[in-house]
Formats: sequence, structure tokens, C-alpha cells
Amino acid sequence: MIGGGVIGCAVGFELRKRGLGVTVLDKNGEVGHGSTSASCGIVRRFYSQPGMTAMAHEGAQIWGDWAGHLGPIDEELAVFRRTGMAFVLPELTDELRERAVKMQEIGVPARILTAEELQERFPWLDVASQYPPRSIDDPAFLDEGEDRRPIGGAVYEEDAGYVVSPGLATHNLRLAGEREGVRFLLNREVRSVSEGGGRRFTLELSDGSTVESDVVVNAAGPHSGRVNVLAGVTLPLKTRPLVREVHALDNPLRGTPRGQTLPIVGDLDAGVYFRPESADRALIVGTTDPPCDELEWIDDPDTARTNLSQRYRERQCLRAMRRFPELTLGPMRGVVSLYDVTVQDWYPIVDKTDRAGYYVCIGTSGSSFKTAPVLGALMAEIVTTSEAGRDVDAEPIQLELPRIGHTVDTGFLSRRRGALESSDTVIG
Repeated sequence: MIGGGVIGCAVGFELRKRGLGVTVLDKNGEVGHGSTSASCGIVRRFYSQPGMTAMAHEGAQIWGDWAGHLGPIDEELAVFRRTGMAFVLPELTDELRERAVKMQEIGVPARILTAEELQERFPWLDVASQYPPRSIDDPAFLDEGEDRRPIGGAVYEEDAGYVVSPGLATHNLRLAGEREGVRFLLNREVRSVSEGGGRRFTLELSDGSTVESDVVVNAAGPHSGRVNVLAGVTLPLKTRPLVREVHALDNPLRGTPRGQTLPIVGDLDAGVYFRPESADRALIVGTTDPPCDELEWIDDPDTARTNLSQRYRERQCLRAMRRFPELTLGPMRGVVSLYDVTVQDWYPIVDKTDRAGYYVCIGTSGSSFKTAPVLGALMAEIVTTSEAGRDVDAEPIQLELPRIGHTVDTGFLSRRRGALESSDTVIG
């Protein structure tokens, strides 16, 4: 297993439970210290793909019973805080209404709110439309305009929320895995992947040691493309590292009755999202990647910048301040990290490859923390089924989701999938 983020640790845990010997390799000194450490940990079910909605719903049940999923470990557990989440929409189309209905059919407590209902529930929100979002270079970026039309409405998930500490959640998975027999080799970067002696693969590590294995799973996050090159594996779909910034603002509602009802807001009208942080003392603000904003793709994840930028700060925070007028800018603070993105559609690639014994669980950043325990189970099913001789290209895994009583055809996460319906953003 290459990668000790939340995905790699979840896959390792599930593979070990199925009886495989598992070694997790990571270049960092602790699990979850890569892109997972910068995750906002949001748990929601609003996706274009029904299969991902179902997997995210299963994931929400697991996060709600984290102790039961892990089994006994001697450590504080990550907490899933259910704040609710409102997806603010420029228009309530028939497709979006149907999406809400499909969410309800599998048990997600989601409902449509009009602009008036949203403001009645959360009176601190300005429900005037900002659509389409403008670039900060546009002279009219902050122009209110003469036509203050309202947003189209919102889809509200009553029991959505966020995992308070993604890093702690990953360490929880490490301890659960170690209890079952997973071995972790940290501070070791994979330098080469070659044909093995008595096994399929020999992995040479940065400390000069080697690991031999019949199976390799690439869950290396933003380094996943580099690992594929080392293994000589080419996929029909491309993943790339993408620079992300999340900025923090003081929460003006802290200590007030209104502050106790602060939900996560996914603002597809304005092009931002924000959620409470630090026991409601702050909000953290990210982007939903509106078309007017240029994406910052990079080639080498090891040379990515680590400094916050004024440009990202302004476009994210000023949009949030228009939606939540009581916010003030304050000093610059936040986090810079990388996503690992499947360029075609932003959905993960969870599959075997054309090299026997080599598997991928990649393109997972941003949208997949919530589904990590489920993707772990899916990857374990793909590995064990493929190694037993079944062609999962011809017969994709039908993944049972026992907590919600649903089964998903997981072919939509195949490396060979065609065009998927998607927002072409982190929203999926």
C-alpha cells in the first residue's frame, strides 16, 4: 500500500480484515500528514452520481458509528459533528429537484428550501443571487447590480456535517490497522517499482531498503501520478495535483443563539463553501471552482508553494462575505495544500490496472474523505476478487452498503469509464 492518508489507511485496514498481509508506506513521518491533514472533512451526500450519493450516505453512517467501525483502540476518537449543510443554488432545475428526491429515496434527510425558507431558517444569510460569480479582476466583482433577484433555492441536508479532525481520524485507522496486523513504514518514499524476485513487485525505498509484494495499491494522493510513472502504468484517465487554499475568518455569531445553528454552506451560486471551525470560533472558506477562476495545476507536488496568496483570499473570502454580510476580513490565516484530481470529472478512480497486481485508489482529494471507509471496502473487494481470477472490467463490483441497505454498481469509478454527469468541480 503506497500512501498513508485517510484513503490508504482505510484500504489497508479493509485488506487486512480480509486476511491479506498489508504494509503501508508513506514518505511522511506520520499517517494523515499529507493532503488529508488539510481536508475540511465535510460529510455530505449531494452528488451528480447516484452511486456516489449512496456511498457517501453509507460513509455518513460509518462516521456516526466510528467506534463501532474501528473496534477497540486506546486513543481519543475523531468526532463527526452534524451541523446540517445547505447547498445554495442559482436555479432549482428539474434535475436538482430529482436529485433531492433520489437522496430521500435512500434515506438521506434532504429537502428543498425556497430562498425565503432558507433565510427564515438562517437569517444571517443574504439570499440575493451572485450568479454567475465574477473574477476578482472584473470591475463589477462587488457590484450589487440593480436587479437583486434571489437565489433559486437550496437543497438542505439535515444531518450532514464534518469530521472535526481528519488527521486524528486517520491515526485512529492506523491504530485499528495495527491491532489487526497492518505494518506501517513511515518516512520512506518509494523510489522505484520493479519486477520482483519471488514476487511480482520490488519497491525500493528512500532509506535503501526494499519491500516485495504480489500486490501494490497506489493511494498516494497528489503523488499518485508519479507513482504510476514509477510502475510503468498508464491509465485512460489522468490525475493531476491541484493547489488549494482554505482561509479562516472569525465567526461573528460566536456566543450568540444564532451561532449555535451555523451549518455548512455549499454556495454554488457564489462559488464558495464555508463551515464552522475551532468550536465555532471561526469559519473556514474554500472554493467550488467557478469557471471565472483559473485552476492552479502543477506538475511536481514536491515543489508546490506553501504560502497563502492574496488572490485566493480575496476571491474566496469576499464572496463569502457577500453571502454572510456580518463576516469581516481580519488577518490572513489558513492552509495551502494539494488535491489529487481526476481531470475529466473529479470522481475517484478505484480500479485494477492493466499491470497484473497493480491497483489504484486515486483522484480522491476534496470529494472523498467522507467516503474513505467505503472506498477502503471497495478497493479491498476489487483486489481480492481480481486476485481470485474474476475480471472486474467485465463484471464490475456490486458493492453492498449494509448500513443503508443498498447496492451500488461501482463501474462508474472504473479507469475505463466514459463521460460521467458531473459539475466538473469538487462538488462532483
